[in-house]
Amino acid sequence: SWFELKVINFNNHKFQISKEGILFWFDKQIAIIADLHLEKGSSFGPSGQFLPPYDSEETLKKILNTIKDHKIKKIILLGDTFHDKNAISRMSEKVTFLFRSLIEKYEVIFILGNHESKFEIGQINFLNEYVIDDIHFIHEALHTSVFQISGHFHPVATVKSNIKKITAKCLLHTNNHIILPSFGTYTGGLNINDPALKPFVNHKSYVYMLTKKSIYKFTSKEVEI
Repeated sequence: SWFELKVINFNNHKFQISKEGILFWFDKQIAIIADLHLEKGSSFGPSGQFLPPYDSEETLKKILNTIKDHKIKKIILLGDTFHDKNAISRMSEKVTFLFRSLIEKYEVIFILGNHESKFEIGQINFLNEYVIDDIHFIHEALHTSVFQISGHFHPVATVKSNIKKITAKCLLHTNNHIILPSFGTYTGGLNINDPALKPFVNHKSYVYMLTKKSIYKFTSKEVEI
């Protein structure tokens, strides 16, 4: 199948974002994905809020299907892969099978997210950060000058087109930061104008909006502030 990919030059390396929200580093055969929040759907059951509990299956299938046509050996998951400490125990057989096939087929690096920080999940080894060629893979962006690729904020952006406004998940690329959109099926978003994201947005920032059809690149000025 055919994927549209937009090229992002970052610290003298070439990355490509897919409309699904996966960042590819083809030179290293790596796929980078943020904030799956697996089993978020099933976490609402006990509180009386009902969401169909199929989010994990959909999320994992989407990853496996999107990367299978590319020569990928390693996956870096940027934290909040699991929605809470009991996520694995709530996984259905089908989800467990999909998750196992992911970690058996690829070398998966798990970065520790804030949803995971207080517990151990199975045999998974969580890292606070992972560094390749001076690029730091972390969960939440830091106000430092090192090159970093992170998730956590679930960025979304809004643009006006003629008469309607479009809001979509986005990747934010600015100076020494790439902040990825959340990949999970049920994850909400934080507008890039939110005070939490403001420090990472400037006039040199680029916003890649991801829709079902395509990827649209804007400067931060073109995105509604």
